[in-house]
Amino acid sequence: MDIKTKIKNSLFVKSLGLAKSNPDKIGLMVLFDALFIVSFFILKKFFDSFAGQFPLPTTAGAFYIFVIFSLIYYLIVLFAYSFFKYGMLHFIKSLFSKSYFSAARLWNFYLLNVIIAGIFFAIILALNLVLASLKQTYAPYVFIVLAIPYFLSLYVIINISHSIFYGGGSIKNTLKKSIGITFTDMEKYRETIFIMILSAMALWLIFLGSGYLVKYSTSGNNTAYLIAYGYFRQISLIIIDIAAYAIILVNRISFYSLMNPSKNYK
Repeated sequence: MDIKTKIKNSLFVKSLGLAKSNPDKIGLMVLFDALFIVSFFILKKFFDSFAGQFPLPTTAGAFYIFVIFSLIYYLIVLFAYSFFKYGMLHFIKSLFSKSYFSAARLWNFYLLNVIIAGIFFAIILALNLVLASLKQTYAPYVFIVLAIPYFLSLYVIINISHSIFYGGGSIKNTLKKSIGITFTDMEKYRETIFIMILSAMALWLIFLGSGYLVKYSTSGNNTAYLIAYGYFRQISLIIIDIAAYAIILVNRISFYSLMNPSKNYK
């Protein structure tokens, strides 16, 4: 099988084709992501207005109030995330077959996310203890080495667990399967991670090359360079954000297909 055929039959290309053939559902998925971002900033502004009324956590009582207040805030934000992601999973499922939205399992989906968040928060605390015990000269390098697998594992577990759960799995089975697949069956999802890494490298090279192009075209004129670089930076960030989001969106479809093999691409 030649490279062209492999690319054509790859999971990412199939998911991309499915997304292109269903622009209405993809538009709704984008809308749900946008609504979550809006709700996040609204909640942040709302809680920030109350945060200023609490004393600084310099005493035991003030510290407990701060912890409880922060916990309530994060649980509410997590519920907002769960609500919109649950709706998005409905649209993903409807790409493969007829799907009728039901919020009957929304609460269990929220509990699943609370458990996952709790596990990874505990890991963060453990990593912080490790970093705190190291010399400051080595800490940044150790952080990079630990952060990359941490965030990749978090990304994979979230997508796998959400796909399994919305496919009908219970909380217990979802956690067991998602953790097992993440750490013992990497071959199953390696393509989705490879696409992310390859895309990140490509975007970085484009950003770097464009930066040198701006510098070369305005060489000898510092004012023109500063103006051009300012526009270049803003445009580059917008393009990178859009490209990264598009890849993540397509990968969500890929993960759902992988975790629910009975679903076939149309």
